[in-house]
Amino acid sequence: MDKRDRFIAEIREEARQAGLSFRVEKAAGKGGHAMLWVGGKVSTLPSREIDPKTARKIRKALGLA
Repeated sequence: MDKRDRFIAEIREEARQAGLSFRVEKAAGKGGHAMLWVGGKVSTLPSREIDPKTARKIRKALGLA
């Protein structure tokens, strides 16, 4: 499991603990990007490895920070 898949699993768990819906679609994003939905918020997940700065920005956009 690479860092990107681990990050998706972490977001899924955080959404579950917060009682929010979670959805990921790897085919919805452009290129190799994926789309993440948590509750009513959406964010794009880059196709590359997720560094800590990017992870913070994604969590903030999804309302998990």
